[in-house]
Amino acid sequence: MEKIYAVVMSGGRGERFWPLSGKTLPKPFLPLLGEKTMIQETVERIKRLIPEERIIIVLSRDHFPLAQQQLPEIPVENFVLEPFGRDTAACIGLASLYIGKRDEDASMIVLAADHLITDREAFSKTITCSQKFLTSNDYIITIGIKPTRPETGYGYIEMGEELGCIDSELFYSVKRFVEKPPLSVATDYLKTGQYCWNSGIFVWRNSTIQKSLSLYMPNLWNGLMCINDHLGSGEEEKVIRREFSKFERISIDCGVLEKSSQVVVVPANFKWDDVGTWTALERVYSLDEFDNVVVGKHVGKDTHGCIIFSQDQLIATLGVEDLVIVHAKGKMLVCHKEKAPKLKEIVHLIGEE
Repeated sequence: MEKIYAVVMSGGRGERFWPLSGKTLPKPFLPLLGEKTMIQETVERIKRLIPEERIIIVLSRDHFPLAQQQLPEIPVENFVLEPFGRDTAACIGLASLYIGKRDEDASMIVLAADHLITDREAFSKTITCSQKFLTSNDYIITIGIKPTRPETGYGYIEMGEELGCIDSELFYSVKRFVEKPPLSVATDYLKTGQYCWNSGIFVWRNSTIQKSLSLYMPNLWNGLMCINDHLGSGEEEKVIRREFSKFERISIDCGVLEKSSQVVVVPANFKWDDVGTWTALERVYSLDEFDNVVVGKHVGKDTHGCIIFSQDQLIATLGVEDLVIVHAKGKMLVCHKEKAPKLKEIVHLIGEE
């Protein structure tokens, strides 16, 4: 593993966790699931395999002081700062430039900073086997998650033929990617056993992803090459800002993976959750006898199936069900659980995007 770097993507604004999260304190920097923040948990997980000097954190320049405070063990030069969010293709491309300057033969693990993975041993095994698979194959590896429910909020990967097996980890060709299907389709996918959730965790050679970006996203690649020419110079920050302002906002999945014939998927044997909305807490915390998730101070009667989160104030409920009720930072949220994925719509209305 001495040639592999980890790239932890820490962008996003966490609008679906308003009012706890926000522009100045997005989801990765929140202790949603315990004492440590989500980005701290992510770094702790990958440190089992990769030392701090090869962990790269990509984030907004605005969040750099916060990240340094939470991750003091990460060398300052390992923080890669984006002037604006341009989704994962630009994020990964920029990180690949910094890695390429250090080691032309490096490989890369790409992780989101705000996902939940509790089985660190199984995670480490899947990543290690994926790296071994790369030693004799020039593939783009995406980690798939075996579905446990007909989830409509995740992307799916249809598996093709089996390509190999390393230490019981099976690798398959990818037939296609499907974005957030309706419930009836997701239910059918679950029954077939031929689909995985797309976790957004990737393993590849740095040279492979760079070649793919140059082939499938030439405009982005040209801008990255301009940035590359100025890395380490007094013009670096200025050029990154200029080129990022031109970049299309597009994911690496849409920009590269859906177009490439080199993509393989390995169905992971660990539980995973992207903790995308307040309703995800039902899958993380234990429910009380009335199927409520309660974090913080709460007194209730005839309260069923609710998610109640209070940072410091008492929340009292009477005769309600299936609600998300949050009090944080002096602000209050009340919404039906079904509407929780659309929370960013109200965040935009109150001008906190």
